[in-house]
Amino acid sequence: MQAVEKNLMDNVWQYPLFEALARRRVHRFGLGYDLKDVLFPYRSEKTPVPLSELETALLCWAGHGVNGLSLGDLDVLLNTMLSWSGRTHSNPCNDQHVDLMFNNDEGTFLYRPRGATKIIEVETREEREKILTIFKEDTVKISDGRLSLPPASMLSANVWDTNRPGQTVFFPVVNVTYEYINFLLTRFGDRRIPIIDDRTGKPAGIQKWIDNGFLNGPPMTMRIFENWVMNAIAANSFFIVQNINLACASMGLGCIVYTGILPLVVMGGTPLTKGLGFRFVTGKDGMPTAVGKDGYIEGLCPPYVNMDEAVDRVIDLKFGPGGLFSMDYSGKVPWRERNIPTKVPKGSEEELACTKAYCNYVYENYRRFPASVDAIQIPVTASVHHIDIDFYDKYYPKEAVSQEHRNHMKVWHEGE
Repeated sequence: MQAVEKNLMDNVWQYPLFEALARRRVHRFGLGYDLKDVLFPYRSEKTPVPLSELETALLCWAGHGVNGLSLGDLDVLLNTMLSWSGRTHSNPCNDQHVDLMFNNDEGTFLYRPRGATKIIEVETREEREKILTIFKEDTVKISDGRLSLPPASMLSANVWDTNRPGQTVFFPVVNVTYEYINFLLTRFGDRRIPIIDDRTGKPAGIQKWIDNGFLNGPPMTMRIFENWVMNAIAANSFFIVQNINLACASMGLGCIVYTGILPLVVMGGTPLTKGLGFRFVTGKDGMPTAVGKDGYIEGLCPPYVNMDEAVDRVIDLKFGPGGLFSMDYSGKVPWRERNIPTKVPKGSEEELACTKAYCNYVYENYRRFPASVDAIQIPVTASVHHIDIDFYDKYYPKEAVSQEHRNHMKVWHEGE
């Protein structure tokens, strides 16, 4: 890493969190933008400038970077953990099946950094270089060029400032299926809660375990369960974009966070555009649902695996060969005593069989999994660009733009 890049990282690292919270704003107007609104008419005569590699790397790390080992300081529910690697944002059960994709003028990329190697991954000034090194080595290019996003893919208010030249759009991609099955194992194995299909009012393929007394807890409907899981795992995407937003405040970049996109269109589920090119299936409800991006992000559901295999994947992740709680796990753990995970009890055969029966019921009766929420989701996005200071100086008091914004081009792009 060059000296100038080290100094830029130093400046970002020293920026106060509470200052970023105070300064956090949406600055929508970027270089080269044109706003025809009668209240704020303005045409930028400046050429758009794309984010540099370092800027993109820092935003990816701030949003979704590996920051060390998760402590796993839990009691009996320790066996719900799905990873020991921690992120800059929270994850239920430390489920790492949330990804960060981004698109810019050069193409669409998947940022998937390697696992943590110690408790605090970036602990010293020298270790900050990891952020750029890992970005270069662990970011995969999926396709060329900027996405084609028709106006129908977003709210009309977002069309003018979305997917513009020079802009980088970040897409947190949530894979619901791993945590869905993980939650099931907990509900059935620990709480013994039967799940009722709202449509029929009857147990969702688990009558046997109600009759034999295994599921003896208070019942829960399938819709409540699926919304619960979706809310828990989808929250990660909002953590990611909030981190990116705060990082932009510290770096002097414009950032737009919005849910005003239609994931069905953006992900490629309509004839309007290929979008991000996800695979869709159609359930019995006749609606397309995203299940994966072949070879990159794949849900635990058909066509990638059958539902028995889906449950086995989650079990193997924890207790199979090389799994988190196995004797031959080769990754890092957060404790001084390495054998602590091997003491975690595996779930019962009843728990496993009940979970498989439920998952098969859902797929057989709805021809999709989950039944009422999409397996793969993009709940929110963040668009980042360099702002045109002249627009804000024309219409707003000077404090609407921070010194970080005013000095950004000189500090980050001088000589480009």
